[in-house]
Amino acid sequence: MPVEMLPDRAGREVDFEPLLDELLAIFCPDWELPPIMEGEHQYHRNEVKRYQLGEAAAKDPAAARQHAGLLTHAAVHDQCRSGIRQLILPLVAACGHRQVQAAIIDYMRTGSDPEKIGAGLAWYFARPGLQYASMEDLRRGVPTEESKAALEALADLRNDYRSACLSAFLACEDPQTRQDLSLELSLDPADYPAELRNSHEKVRLIIEADPERYRRLLERCTHTPPSA
Repeated sequence: MPVEMLPDRAGREVDFEPLLDELLAIFCPDWELPPIMEGEHQYHRNEVKRYQLGEAAAKDPAAARQHAGLLTHAAVHDQCRSGIRQLILPLVAACGHRQVQAAIIDYMRTGSDPEKIGAGLAWYFARPGLQYASMEDLRRGVPTEESKAALEALADLRNDYRSACLSAFLACEDPQTRQDLSLELSLDPADYPAELRNSHEKVRLIIEADPERYRRLLERCTHTPPSA
C-alpha cells in the first residue's frame, strides 16, 4: 500500500536560489537562464538552475569534490523532495557514499531547522541501492551479495543518522518541522541502540498522541518494514 508523502515545503526556494547562483558561477559561468524562464516563479527558475548545475557537476567530478561543501550546503536547502537527487547523485559519484552521508549527518545534528529538513531529503538519495541479478531475484527480494555488502559497509553511518534524527525530533519545537523529521524515524525500538531506547519511547509517545499529524509514519510502519 503506497504511503502519501508530505508535499514540498513552501518558501524554501527563497534561500535556495542564491546558493544555486553561487554554484552556477563556479561550474558554468557562461550559462544564462533561458529567456523563456524570465518572469517565472522562483520555484520554477530553481528547477531549471538545479538541473543545469547537476549536469555540470556530474560532468566534472573533480570540481564536485573541490566544492563538495558548497554543493551539500545547497542540497540541504533544496526545495524539492525528488529534485534534490540532481545535486546528491553527482556528489556521491564524486566523493563516495560515506563522505556524503557523514556531511548529511552533521547537518541533521547541528543545522538549522530548514537544513535538518533538507538533510532528510538528501539522505534517501545518498544511500547505495540494492541490486538484483534477475527479475526473479527482485520478486524474491534477494539482492546481490555485492550490493548488500556495500549497504552494510555503511551500517555505522546508518545508525548515526537514525540517532541524529531522533535527537533532532526531540529538540525541535516547531510542529511542522517535527512532522517532516518524523519521516526519518522508525517506531521499531530494535532499530535503535539500547542507550537510545528511552529517547525512542519519548518519540513514540509524541507520535501516537497526534496520529493525524504523524499518520504517514504510522501508515508506513503499519504496512511496510522500516527502510535501511
